[in-house]
Amino acid sequence: MPKFDIETMRALTAIADIGGITRAAKKLNLSQSAISHKMKRLENSLKRNLFSRIDGKINFSRDGEKLLDYARRIVRLHDEAMASFQQSDLAGELHLGITEDVTASDMARILSNFSNNFPNVALTLRVAHTPELVRRLERGEIDMALIEVFESQLLSEDHPLGRQQVVWLQAEDFVLEDGPIPYVTYHDECFYMAWAEQALAGIDRKLRVVFECPSLEGMVNAVRNGLGICLVNYNVFEQRQAGRRDKGLGLTVGRTALPQPPPIQQVARFSSGIPTQQMDKLLELIKQELIPVS
Repeated sequence: MPKFDIETMRALTAIADIGGITRAAKKLNLSQSAISHKMKRLENSLKRNLFSRIDGKINFSRDGEKLLDYARRIVRLHDEAMASFQQSDLAGELHLGITEDVTASDMARILSNFSNNFPNVALTLRVAHTPELVRRLERGEIDMALIEVFESQLLSEDHPLGRQQVVWLQAEDFVLEDGPIPYVTYHDECFYMAWAEQALAGIDRKLRVVFECPSLEGMVNAVRNGLGICLVNYNVFEQRQAGRRDKGLGLTVGRTALPQPPPIQQVARFSSGIPTQQMDKLLELIKQELIPVS
């Protein structure tokens, strides 16, 4: 009877989470051939094909998807069990703020791992937009925030987590006419909108807010139905659309003569500028999981 090796299970989940054997190998500090050998040995022991290649991209077969579900649970239980026997005197409270754009499954897994590894740290989470989180940091209401800023707004003490692109989003049949531009926004303090107003002033154009919604999904639906155009984080938009049947149906990205926005950075920022031990541990987990492997 075949037996599952924990490191092979970890490699399998890394291939799924990071996207490919090469990137998984870098993540796990192994050679590509070592990862490939683990997967081939696993397939041979199970007598099942776990992967298929379509247009040069590796995909999980039905059996691969089935095993991946078990592998995630095996790795999680293994790491929880190991953590329970590793004494940690780390204790206290940690108040974290994050934007909607980072409330993805990866982040949920990271926070769960942190709580399992450091059960004596009381972790509380607040989801809000960047301007509100910055104010809460300045008032000391939260200890640490994962926020988005334009690269020109980076502080020396910020910890960059990934460079991303903001794009204009509009319906395919939307016609941009003269006069104020109908605009869909998160809220009246959205820093995407603040950039747009400043950039458009240089070409004698103005925005007219026609729809305000705190969620990306609500904004996308408004744009798809022709209410106006908006600015979105392209990376997050792609991720959120990936699991939808309609995906980007009826939408077009970046095809406009309007000024193109500069890149943004997702960063970790601390209330005092100096992280505590609790913040350091959480930041370490975040960097391990979220920063892309080049």
